[in-house]
Amino acid sequence: MGLHSATWRVHASAVDDLGLLEESLRWLTGDHCELTVERDKSWHGSEQTVLETTTKRKKAALKALSRLGDGVLKGLLDEGVSKRIDDEKNMHIRIRLSDLVRGEVVLVSGDKSVAAAKGQFKIEAYPGSEPSDVISETILSILDS
Repeated sequence: MGLHSATWRVHASAVDDLGLLEESLRWLTGDHCELTVERDKSWHGSEQTVLETTTKRKKAALKALSRLGDGVLKGLLDEGVSKRIDDEKNMHIRIRLSDLVRGEVVLVSGDKSVAAAKGQFKIEAYPGSEPSDVISETILSILDS
């Protein structure tokens, strides 16, 4: 067991460097990701672009999770992953966008005003298995390798 997929999403304004954001998301998700770019207007009426990278390959999803780095993965285990898992067996992670474009991964915890890349990892959990146990074991196996 492990992961089914990984998705990273960024909401960018008209003044953001879309090329840099795309490059950062591709690095985070991996080589075999699918990029979606959606241009629209925000709720306030200004131009907004949503960049999303997705991989539906299990090995690539595990690699995307490992790209968070040992420190972040240990931090997730220490704080408890269960509060990050929704009813659809997705683990949600937010990382600081200003650090990501510099090649660093720093978790955002609590501060909703910080620009963030939003990650969603679909956990491969079946009836009888607890998603938080599955993702914890997956993270531990990444840390051990």
